[in-house]
Amino acid sequence: MTGIALLLAAAAVGHGIARAGGLPPLPLLVLAGFILGLTGSVPADFLQEALVLGITFLVFQAGIELDPSRVRRQKQAALIVGFVQFFLLGGLGLTAAVALGFDLHTASYLALALSASSTLVAVRVLQRRRQLFEPFGRLVIGVLLLQDLLVILLIPVLTRQPDGAIEVARGIGATVLMAAIAWLLLRAVLPRVIERLALDEELLLLFVLSILFGFLFFADLLGLPRVSGAFVAGVALSSFPLNGVVRGRLTSIGDFFSAVFFTALGASLGIPTVDELIQAGLLGAVILLVTPVAVAFIAERAGFSARPAIVSGLLLSQASEFSLVVGLQGLALGNLSPGAFQVIALVTLGTMVLTPLLTQDRVVLGLLHLHPSRRGGGPNEPPRDHVLIVGAGSSGMPLLETLVIAPRRVIVVDDDPQLVDRIRAAGLEAYRGDATHRGLLRRVGASDARVIVSTVSRIEDNEPLLEEARGVPIFV
Repeated sequence: MTGIALLLAAAAVGHGIARAGGLPPLPLLVLAGFILGLTGSVPADFLQEALVLGITFLVFQAGIELDPSRVRRQKQAALIVGFVQFFLLGGLGLTAAVALGFDLHTASYLALALSASSTLVAVRVLQRRRQLFEPFGRLVIGVLLLQDLLVILLIPVLTRQPDGAIEVARGIGATVLMAAIAWLLLRAVLPRVIERLALDEELLLLFVLSILFGFLFFADLLGLPRVSGAFVAGVALSSFPLNGVVRGRLTSIGDFFSAVFFTALGASLGIPTVDELIQAGLLGAVILLVTPVAVAFIAERAGFSARPAIVSGLLLSQASEFSLVVGLQGLALGNLSPGAFQVIALVTLGTMVLTPLLTQDRVVLGLLHLHPSRRGGGPNEPPRDHVLIVGAGSSGMPLLETLVIAPRRVIVVDDDPQLVDRIRAAGLEAYRGDATHRGLLRRVGASDARVIVSTVSRIEDNEPLLEEARGVPIFV
């Protein structure tokens, strides 16, 4: 009881300082835990249990955010971006780890830890920016879902490799079996059960938690890590019609376990050596330098305009909560030294902390100015006296269908490449871009339009449009 009391007290102090100073809580939780760990007052066994418990619920919460139906038209782009980023970072991470002096088996753990991006960090940034349902937000969700599934599939390969090919095959088979059962529950069983039971908020929350613990038991039964069961349970529940009350309570529970986990993680870390700091810095640089360029390049080839492509790359430029899962598994099995785990933890925490800073609008705009070919499309001559629709999603399409029969020229600007192609296939005029692209706004004659309709939800993204089209009636 003393251990949990001290851990919760340290978490409360870290959260309190973060709230009072308007700072992100994650680094302060880790710092509070680190200071607690220096006192030696919390047993190492208890910290290990707290880490496993915390990461289990974090992974479950991450799975709930990855509703496959959100990806929609971005499936193909998500597959390409996800596979390329995963294996590119994995290959570079393996090469860098070997070059830094790690043996091949340890380097394999480090490579897998670098390969995936953080669902919790990326989704929270998208939610804060109100861009979760934007086309590039759906792309990011698809990439995260694919990469998390790849990590879940590869963890048994890495952990069972010393036991031979048969054990590796059993681990992969067990993971696939559990995923298949989750898919069956998602598609055929659970929606009907919930509809028939008509549970109130309290019982629905208990039902959701029972699904989690059921998959944890099933993972134990199959000899898989519990986090695999937690993630599969989360994905199985991701498409559920959970009401706001239940989601709010799950978020509160998740925030509690998040605080416990990161405080326990800080308490379990020792004072890093110079070598560990250098190794973590170099491996973190691989993620921060390679991911934005690779993701933006592929996203643009998939049809996205420069800004959403760059934002997608920045959103994915961190190590994942699954990196810590990989590290904890290796540490528990004796395949990783405490120093190697510390490197994984430092890379993960450092890149997670940097993501909210790197995705700020001023950083994105700075990178846009460095973009080598941002001009994009547009009419040969700027039009006049036309109707301009910026954003033709669920709100803009009904208006577009109404304006088709009007005699006036209608031009659409949208950053969803598939939607733009559909509009063009219907014989209408559409260009890829967004409301922040001033050059495109000039080429589509925003300042000379008869009227402009913008369905862009973020106020910040509408400001360039408002400045370019002064004196033009704009409906936002």
